[in-house]
Amino acid sequence: MRVACLYYGQPRFTANPYCYESHKKFIFDRYDTDIYAHLWWDEDDAQQWDRSHVSSDWEFSTWLQMENCPKDRYDLNRFIEKWKPHHLITEKPKEFENEKMFLQIQEKFDAERFHKKNFHNQLSQLYSIEQVGKLLTKLDYTYDFIITIRTDINIWDYPDLYELHNNKFYLSSHSPHFPDLGFIFGRRYKKFLNAYTHTMDGLVNLDECWAPVAEAFKYSCYNRYYSQNDLVRIPLPLRLVRGVDCKGPTW
Repeated sequence: MRVACLYYGQPRFTANPYCYESHKKFIFDRYDTDIYAHLWWDEDDAQQWDRSHVSSDWEFSTWLQMENCPKDRYDLNRFIEKWKPHHLITEKPKEFENEKMFLQIQEKFDAERFHKKNFHNQLSQLYSIEQVGKLLTKLDYTYDFIITIRTDINIWDYPDLYELHNNKFYLSSHSPHFPDLGFIFGRRYKKFLNAYTHTMDGLVNLDECWAPVAEAFKYSCYNRYYSQNDLVRIPLPLRLVRGVDCKGPTW
């Protein structure tokens, strides 16, 4: 079985042994896996790490309730050495804005919680996902399943892909919304990866969003192209780690 594993965003906590080892155990060792990635990385970091020209911490949304999210100068090299991506794009972090949409968010939601920095972080994530999706489309390889995941995810358990149907879109059953720590789907769902363009083009109906967050914008994009009948919620215990020695929260 051929699988495309898509990594996106910040290469956080690549020194955490539980993340890589769980990805290897549940995905890489089980299937013929190609790894694609679009990662935020300041190229200067690899050459000069004096912490004067760049922040020492990754940006993160305030609802994650983290004190900080420290960068590691070796994160990118470690990702390359351990994950061995087949296709990798790095890009310097940049600012994202959509002033019209942000003004609508301020009118409809808690402005103190959903402030401009958090909105920027949501757009940054969507952009990164779309970029790795474009890379996948450009190469036009045939895969049985596409998986979205991040470097800071510890997989506690994972379904046997041979028992799933690639004409369905699988997500975690732990939330009634659209939990987005990881998705499993067939190639017919690739348009879902264009949630950034969907959002920036003003196609998100905020009245249908439970919050102005990336998973709600992804859900809006999914609903534009695909049927609710094809969504399958399954146990998918993926845990977001908060440090290099963390296994993730229990819930």
